[in-house]
Amino acid sequence: MINSKTIAWLGGCLVVVCSAAFIRVLQLKVQGWNQKKISPLPLEGFSSITSYVGTLSGLTIMFTGVLETFAFSPISSLTASWGLSLTTGLTMWGVVKGLLLEVEAGSVKEIVPGKF
Repeated sequence: MINSKTIAWLGGCLVVVCSAAFIRVLQLKVQGWNQKKISPLPLEGFSSITSYVGTLSGLTIMFTGVLETFAFSPISSLTASWGLSLTTGLTMWGVVKGLLLEVEAGSVKEIVPGKF
């Protein structure tokens, strides 16, 4: 039987690897926009979806392991982790897509601390 801490670590490793892949995909899209004026959208390509789903899966696995460490049942842990990952994941997908729309439109503004 796999220890719950090991499950959490495996999920965390999956998050790191898949997040790095997703960030690289976004970086390449922005570089293509800057250099060749290739639209950063659509975001729904194979590599971006695969890396993003991998990140959400890793978060689900990691949160499940953490909750099991605190003596929650496996089914309850998995359900809560899946719900948390899905809600935050869908929200962040919308934020990233909105940011790429602003990049394409050229309306991204610099954020200056202390100035609102």
